[in-house]
Amino acid sequence: MNQTLRNAIRAAEALSEADQEELGRALMDMALRKKIDAHLAAAEARGGAKPHEEVVPAFRARYGK
Repeated sequence: MNQTLRNAIRAAEALSEADQEELGRALMDMALRKKIDAHLAAAEARGGAKPHEEVVPAFRARYGK
């Protein structure tokens, strides 16, 4: 896994600044989506229910998207 990550970082560093920025944003979006999905799944497992329209803006405000 470490070697795979090192290779991915090397490949990303070889990209243009604009492409690195785009890749970085895409990775941040993916990480935020995973975090939101995990929180929603945990809430659902506890039996809690909040409307999507209420939860997502709160997470975006908290985690920066």
